[in-house]
Amino acid sequence: MFWRKKKLHSETPELTFVDPQFRRKSYSSADWSGQTFEHFIPVGCRFHDCKFENVTFETACFGGGLEDTLYSNCSFDRSTIRSISPGHARFESCSFRDVEIIQLLGFTVEMVECVVTGIVKQAFFNGAVPEEYVEVLGRDKNEFRGNNFSDATFVDVGFRTGIDLSLQELPKEWRNET
Repeated sequence: MFWRKKKLHSETPELTFVDPQFRRKSYSSADWSGQTFEHFIPVGCRFHDCKFENVTFETACFGGGLEDTLYSNCSFDRSTIRSISPGHARFESCSFRDVEIIQLLGFTVEMVECVVTGIVKQAFFNGAVPEEYVEVLGRDKNEFRGNNFSDATFVDVGFRTGIDLSLQELPKEWRNET
């Protein structure tokens, strides 16, 4: 199904382009494994202990609209994720094992104690929230700590605007070992 984004003309965001099952809902232990999402755009959702394993995300905005979407203890193992605009999303204790992540431009993505293995290419993560989102999200920094990327392969990946790399486990080729 294709959801078309409409122009916003007011302070209240227009959300008719968002699949209703992913509009300000909470899910616990839900399983979407094996599915293909042409457009995945949850807005203001909460996902706890959910499975997105072996999923193909053709275009993923993990947090659409003007509010964060939270993923806690979720598994994205063996998934393919294309996310040019991942949106406002927070991942806590999530598993991304044996994934292929392509073009993830993480301006307002937070990751805390997640595990990532597989390949990550053409991606970046910001430590600072872009100025235009600070008031809306109520934060000026993206929390980014305790993540294990040690078994990931990075191709054209960057950590920008203040992410403390000493708080992450990085792939061997990224570590400053003597």
